[in-house]
Amino acid sequence: MTSPLENLAGPGKSLHREAADTNEYAGLLRSGIARLNDAKRPELSLESRFDLAYNAAHSLSLAALRRLGYRAQHRYVVFQVLP
Repeated sequence: MTSPLENLAGPGKSLHREAADTNEYAGLLRSGIARLNDAKRPELSLESRFDLAYNAAHSLSLAALRRLGYRAQHRYVVFQVLP
């Protein structure tokens, strides 16, 4: 049975297969966690906190996708394939 991610991978599709990179994965996790922690800082403006939270969500979602060996062609795809 083909995975839903595999169905979206290939030429002209939203994802393509790319070997997972342990260093990239660790960096995305580190970045996501740092931004999420910064987003909790009440002394920052709501706009800054939103930007930090959004970018943390993207970084952590991308880390999950990259860990499975996929790369998205567009930023929004990372969120669409999250489930």
